[in-house]
Amino acid sequence: MTFKPASLVAVLSVSIGIAGADGIKLPPTKEGLWETHSTQTQQGKTVSDRSVKMCQSKELTKSMQSNGEELRKRNECTSSVTQSSTNTYVEESRCAKGPNAGSVTKVVYTYQGDTASHTEMHMNVGKSETVMIMDAKYLGSCPAGMKPGDLIMDGKIISGGN
Repeated sequence: MTFKPASLVAVLSVSIGIAGADGIKLPPTKEGLWETHSTQTQQGKTVSDRSVKMCQSKELTKSMQSNGEELRKRNECTSSVTQSSTNTYVEESRCAKGPNAGSVTKVVYTYQGDTASHTEMHMNVGKSETVMIMDAKYLGSCPAGMKPGDLIMDGKIISGGN
């Protein structure tokens, strides 16, 4: 399972969905242009290594949280979230349905203020393990003409559909 642009946004939606889980309140992040570098490995082999820039807003973050929560409900995922330190959250989840049925996922989110984060996701389905590492950093205001949800990949702006 290699993450394409749309599925990268889906992964971000699901991971952002923890905000409503277990009453955990995540730290706020700045609105504007964010760059996320992600590396995905399967069975120890790199299958994807890319950077994506995304224009973000509070409304988009709320929408992504909602989408993540809906996806979790649809796939009958249960999860628990703990706050292991002031800026680190650990989520463990299991899904009964969907493309990752039977999966066990552990995600560690580490925030560096409101301008950077580091996420490590380990998903096990059977004997197969997928690891995704994402480092996100705030770059500044969104460029003119970009709206929340728009992506910049390979130098091209891709509309987020908003």
